[in-house]
Amino acid sequence: MREQQPPQNLTLAIDRCVKCGLCLPDCPTFRLSGIESASPRGRLALIEGLTNGALTLDRRVVHHLDSCLLCRRCERVCPSGVAFGAIMDEARARLVPPVKPPWYRSLVERPARLRAATLLARLAPPWLTRPAPRLHRQHRLARALYAEAPPRPGRYPPRVKARGRVGLFSGCATSAQQGGALVAALRLLVHAGFEVVVPQTAGCCGALARHAGDSAAADRLAERNRAAFAGELDAVVSVASGCGAHLADYAPALPAPHQDICQFLLQQSALGRRDFAPRRQHVLLHTPCSMENVLHGARWARDLLGLVPRLMVTPVGAVGQCCGSAGDYLLRHPETADKFRDQLLADVLDTDADVLLTSNVGCAIHLAAGIAMLRQPVEVLHPVELLARQLIEPSASRYHAVSTEGYRPDMTGEPI
Repeated sequence: MREQQPPQNLTLAIDRCVKCGLCLPDCPTFRLSGIESASPRGRLALIEGLTNGALTLDRRVVHHLDSCLLCRRCERVCPSGVAFGAIMDEARARLVPPVKPPWYRSLVERPARLRAATLLARLAPPWLTRPAPRLHRQHRLARALYAEAPPRPGRYPPRVKARGRVGLFSGCATSAQQGGALVAALRLLVHAGFEVVVPQTAGCCGALARHAGDSAAADRLAERNRAAFAGELDAVVSVASGCGAHLADYAPALPAPHQDICQFLLQQSALGRRDFAPRRQHVLLHTPCSMENVLHGARWARDLLGLVPRLMVTPVGAVGQCCGSAGDYLLRHPETADKFRDQLLADVLDTDADVLLTSNVGCAIHLAAGIAMLRQPVEVLHPVELLARQLIEPSASRYHAVSTEGYRPDMTGEPI
């Protein structure tokens, strides 16, 4: 995995592209439209034209730059090592005039407010928002996942002899809409012998701001997270691969090395088949773009799930296939996002599986909303949620499961 740094000279960074076109068949927006300007090569040509003055910025150019999913599949297949993601982020920051951030950006930068807004949206009846299509879509997305409370800030001691001390990165959307994944990650970590710190002041990773060209906001959020995780930590562990990709790209942004939760548990060899009860079930595993193309960790979740006896795991979707979530893309380009999702859901519904696993909260929300609209009985979970359901723990443990569905959220660690 290459660390992405803002290019000092956009022209020199773009010159690495030899215009071979090998990325075109792998670019989701080019496959959908067939338009050169909607391909990585075409977008680089637009940025180069804006940089050298050959082009003027108009609505069409802005649309082609904004319609990129930033899935970074082009980077994965590029023989010349073009840092497309960093180029696109920098181009949006330098070349596209700043606009007022959308309303939800103020929420994601304040996770407590986002959790409150999500709760209100879940409580509101659907008929209330139906007359306003955009609001109704946001309402469906807020209700897509079962919202379990995230772990409270504090220090959580290990269940067995301590192997180390890690920080758990809660993020914004994950803490608001996939708190169960954070709870599951906490249970697995303490079971494996790690003290876990959940900081009070950590929040959004800054990916949405960075990809929108708002470097100042992204840097501000990065500084807040650096301060939140200051202390003696062996690692900072994230649950959402979208956050993980951003944190890994702009290293060393955190005081301790960052790892994805599945990557960390695998590398520590902290869990084995003896830790999990058998589960005779067929489940589907979706690998997000951020996990496949940026973190290069497609095998992490699959290998961890292999520790559950009798569980049958089937990959779903083509390698590198984007579901259309792509941060806030599902809000900015809803119709296009739904087209990408429908392609993937066709594969999901062509099986007998009733559980779909994915490692990114945005993908989980987008896919679950689509499944709900189709009225299909398929549950969408993070891989660690299924692992935590099968975790074998002594009943006397303070982290014991109160049901097969999870961990008592009011059993918190020592205050920080």
